[in-house]
Amino acid sequence: MFKFKKNITFKLTIGFLGIVVVSTLLIGIISLNVFKNNIYEIKKNNMKKHALAISKTIEPYILDTSNSKELMDTINLLNAVDNAKVWVVNSDNHVITESDSNSGIINYINDNEVKETYKDFKEKVLNGREEYEELYNPYYDEYMMTVGVPIKNNNTVIGAVILNSSIADISDSMDRFFIYLIFTLLGEIVLVGFIGYYFSKNISKPIRKINESALELARGHYGIKTNIYQKDEIGELSSSFDLLSLKLEYTIGKLFEEKNKLSNVITSMKEGILALDRNFEIININEAAIKLLAIKGIEYDTEILEILEGLNIKLEFNSSIYNNQTKTIIKKHENKVLDFSISPIKNSLDEIIGGVILIQDISEKEKLEQMRKDFISNVSHEFRTPLTVIKGNLEAIVDKMIKPEDTLDTCISLIKETNRLERMVKDLLNLSKLESGKLDMEFNELDVNMLINDTIRSLRPLIKGKNINLELLLEEGIPPLLSDYDKLKQLLIIFLDNGIKFSKNNGTLKVSTHKDNKKIYITIKDYGIGIPKEEIQYLGEKFFKADRARSLKGEGTGLGLSIAKRLVKVLNGDYFIESELGKGTKITISFLIEEEKGRR
Repeated sequence: MFKFKKNITFKLTIGFLGIVVVSTLLIGIISLNVFKNNIYEIKKNNMKKHALAISKTIEPYILDTSNSKELMDTINLLNAVDNAKVWVVNSDNHVITESDSNSGIINYINDNEVKETYKDFKEKVLNGREEYEELYNPYYDEYMMTVGVPIKNNNTVIGAVILNSSIADISDSMDRFFIYLIFTLLGEIVLVGFIGYYFSKNISKPIRKINESALELARGHYGIKTNIYQKDEIGELSSSFDLLSLKLEYTIGKLFEEKNKLSNVITSMKEGILALDRNFEIININEAAIKLLAIKGIEYDTEILEILEGLNIKLEFNSSIYNNQTKTIIKKHENKVLDFSISPIKNSLDEIIGGVILIQDISEKEKLEQMRKDFISNVSHEFRTPLTVIKGNLEAIVDKMIKPEDTLDTCISLIKETNRLERMVKDLLNLSKLESGKLDMEFNELDVNMLINDTIRSLRPLIKGKNINLELLLEEGIPPLLSDYDKLKQLLIIFLDNGIKFSKNNGTLKVSTHKDNKKIYITIKDYGIGIPKEEIQYLGEKFFKADRARSLKGEGTGLGLSIAKRLVKVLNGDYFIESELGKGTKITISFLIEEEKGRR
């Protein structure tokens, strides 16, 4: 039954029937009211006309009550007019006769119910007005149409004529009219039901055909046609559907073609491609990824997921998806160094639906990098011994163990160059250890202020040599810092040495410490020549010297800040450089307080 109600044929048929029933009822009710009003109006006008005629006829008899016999004969003669009952009322508001009476003047005004019913009506008529009302007449025990007109003599009201006519005949006519309306309505329902069902079925049949074609289209049968050729809106809908089907067939074909091209490109790539959804389930994978991950089983999905979880890639993948960030992770697997690049995948609504992992074998690249590091280390070691010998000989000349008096100045210059080369070797060694992660570290609790004072004492000769005014602003109550004493001191020496080196003679160097709720800060500020803003970003690269340094007679190796940059990292700290050309440089080093490290 429920499916039948959803049928468009049923709905259209019910709609047609509803329209016919409602319109017929409206027309019938309106016609009935018009018919009733017309009949009532005609009867009312006729009764009023005859009442006026009666009032003129009986006027003489009202003045002469002795002729009551003639009055009654006249009243009875008029009894058949409009099927009405004639009452004659005198000026004292008494009914002096009525058409049903066989005797002369009668008086039944003592009937209280009649008196109350017609009291207002008679008063209005005796006041000279023509009145009309539909009242329940208790004397005749039925509803009657009542018309009253005054009887006048020389414009003086001497009585009234009241006509009472039954409206039962009109009610009977209305009832018959209503019965005819009901039978007509039933006949229309039967007739319109058959006709409406026929037309509805003709309308719903092509729509059902279009629906069936749409379902076939949804099942993948692209290019299907409805074969409906009507010249109306349904025909236009059918033509539009056929066009849509052909367009969809063409578009799907193009999509499959592009998909095959993309699939061939992915398959031919040397890099591994692995696509996963938000639940870390594999969507697609190419042969290169299977080879790079060294998958041997036929059912490789589970094995791949286990390998990725073992390499901690799953955690990084979830982090990338959650934060909408691209990540690169390098891992070792099966004697290979693999670079995993993770990128989120978004749909047309800019929602992240998964991610793609690009896998590259960077084993050769890592080997070359390692060879470069080993080369620096080996060169440093190879140069150290001959440089030590050269330095010893030159010192012997300076100490006059050999008396080359003419070469003293030359030997001093050679010693300076030798010292510079030795510093370079040491820096290269330190840098190599820092990059390879082979630097030995020994962490202990350190008093930051005491360490700064120790470092300052080591650099006193350099400070006095340039007559620099040193300002120490060390905050009390700095908590102990867990760090390596030698490495932290080396870090401070690098920054302080640069501050001294690039300060002017008689300049100022400020060193301060302070803390907040999370970190300890060490600040070194000089008022020297400064660094161009565009070159600050390159500080920390190997052998880089800012333009300001090139005028300082070639002092420095360009490795100090490179070493400092890596020292800060291994000491679990951070640093920030602010500088302005001609106004000096400010370096801020920060370390987390131990409590904050524990929270992290």
